[in-house]
Formats: sequence, C-alpha cells, structure tokens
Amino acid sequence: MKMKKLICVMLLLALAVGLASAQAATLKRAWMEYEDYSGNRAEQAIEDEKTLEELAKILTKARGNKAKLEDCTLNCTLFCMTESGNIYDFACATDGCPYIQNRADKAAYTLGVNYQRFWEIFSDIQVGMGVDASAVFNW
Repeated sequence: MKMKKLICVMLLLALAVGLASAQAATLKRAWMEYEDYSGNRAEQAIEDEKTLEELAKILTKARGNKAKLEDCTLNCTLFCMTESGNIYDFACATDGCPYIQNRADKAAYTLGVNYQRFWEIFSDIQVGMGVDASAVFNW
C-alpha cells in the first residue's frame, strides 16, 4: 500500500513539473518599452520561440521569489502576450535592482540568478538607455 502511495505521489510530481513546463512555454510574444526623463527611449520585441520559452522560465522562477521592492527606478515595462491573447505587464527596474513588479497586483519579485540573462535577452533596451548600461548591469 505504501508503494502505491509513493508511486502516486511521484506521478503527481511528474505531472506538476510537466504542467509547469507547459505553462512556461505559452508566451506568444514579449516586448519591452523604456523611456527616461532625459528623453531616451527604446523598444524591443521578442518573438523567437526558444527565447520566449527561456523568458517564461525566468519569469516563472521570479514569481516564486517574492521580494520587497526597494528604492528602485522602474522606468521600463515588459509586456508578455500568451497564446490565448492575454497580456501581462511588469515594471522593470533599470538601475541595477534585480526586481520586476507585476502591474496588476503590485507584487514585486526578484530575478535572482537570472538577472544577467534577463538583460542579455533585452540587450537593445540597454543600448537605448543612453548611459553605459554595463556600469549598471554588471554589479
């Protein structure tokens, strides 16, 4: 009987992992818009399936790492469109803080170890910031 329960638990865990992977792969498009008080502006869209899947995994992992939003400059917005057409938007810190904020519920999350990769994906935004972004993003 204990063996049956163990097998059931293992199957449920495998199903949960599979569903999380399937959920992470549902992004159809993502784009980021940046604008600062000096008039610098940049936009970048991601439509490549592999990159979208990686971005979805980064955001899913961040969702599991709630954070207290400190005094960060949030002048960048990430929009994510799912396959079903829903659009989610996140305010992104652009001053070296590794945080994003869900605009719908104001919850803040840390990108943690994926911080550097997140900004590598959105490298055009860094270039458009009008400052040496490497000084900010390579803390």
